[in-house]
Amino acid sequence: MKQFIAFVLLAFLFTMGQAQERTTSEVKRDFEKEFKSLMRELRTADSTKIQALQEKVQNFENEYKAYSDFLNKAVFPDGYDGTIDKLQDQMKESVELVDSRARIAQLESQIQELSGQMNQLSKANDSLMAQLKSMKSEMAKLRETVKALQANIAKRDEVVFALVDSLFVQYDKQQLSNKDINKISSLEKNNVIANIKRSINDNMAFLSSMAISPSDMPNVLMQQRKFENSWKGVGQKLANAYLSSKDRSKEIAEVDGKIAQWRAQVDEAFWKALNGVFANEKLSVQPFNNSEEFYNNIIRFIDDEMNNTGNKESDARLAAYEAFAYKAWGSEVKPVWVPVMKQYSLLTDDRVNEIDTKVKLWYAQVKPANTIVYILVGALVLAVIIGLYLGMKKRPTPPAAA
Repeated sequence: MKQFIAFVLLAFLFTMGQAQERTTSEVKRDFEKEFKSLMRELRTADSTKIQALQEKVQNFENEYKAYSDFLNKAVFPDGYDGTIDKLQDQMKESVELVDSRARIAQLESQIQELSGQMNQLSKANDSLMAQLKSMKSEMAKLRETVKALQANIAKRDEVVFALVDSLFVQYDKQQLSNKDINKISSLEKNNVIANIKRSINDNMAFLSSMAISPSDMPNVLMQQRKFENSWKGVGQKLANAYLSSKDRSKEIAEVDGKIAQWRAQVDEAFWKALNGVFANEKLSVQPFNNSEEFYNNIIRFIDDEMNNTGNKESDARLAAYEAFAYKAWGSEVKPVWVPVMKQYSLLTDDRVNEIDTKVKLWYAQVKPANTIVYILVGALVLAVIIGLYLGMKKRPTPPAAA
């Protein structure tokens, strides 16, 4: 029995020695093999594998840390510590590479998306440019159409009243019987009265269509007033000549009502467009709806500008003056709007002169302070130059050397 136990103990000690020797060899072999494998995997890692590889590297480090003393001696040339450092360096490099690839892929995706959007926008821009070009062409045609329509309406107005005038010239020259008048009335009533109504309706429709440019409004007002005056001259005579007493008052009242409605629409559009002239230049002229308000608000605006010059920078004062005097009043209102306003008693010469006088006084306040100095200095310099020039001309020529 004692011999058996001794044998078993001897065998166990021998086996343990063999196992210890094998484990040490295998540790070195497996350490080097797994290190190389991990390095290969790290160098080829992508975003789907990098996290798992980080865990494997950490497990590798932890697994062989117990053998670090042995491996530092057994593994040449880096040992355990150097090998782990290489592995960690490769892992950082691989993580950065994966991140860079992911960023590049994201940027490529964004570039592709933006390129697609740019192509779409380019196509949309091409389409919009084509539409704009077409709209400009249509706008030019529309303006020509508006111009032609406006001219045709005005021409027809003239023809209508020319017809009326010619008929009454005939009546003035000949004494027609009631029977003749009734006969002419039956033939001409619809041609004259109906055309007058139609012309008024067309003018109002044209005004409501917003096809008229604001700069056309003086001419539109002039056309309306001219038509209205023509009607006042012949309306009652026309009714007496062509209409029975039963229809006379009704027809006259209907035409009078249409003309009054047309006049109100034209006046509203006229003052609105004239307000826009000052608004376009960003001038703080208070809105006006009639000629009296127009005059008062213009005078008040100029007075306010002159009284508040101390509260503005010189450039701002001069800019406000130029916007009013040179652009709004000087270039548009006075040459285009004022003549029509004077013609139809919306503005008098005295009031125009008063506005001009105010503008001159305003200029005296905003003009550059050194203007006179510049003029005097310039004149002095010019005088000196002329004096020098004349002095050189009068200087005698020295005699030639003997």
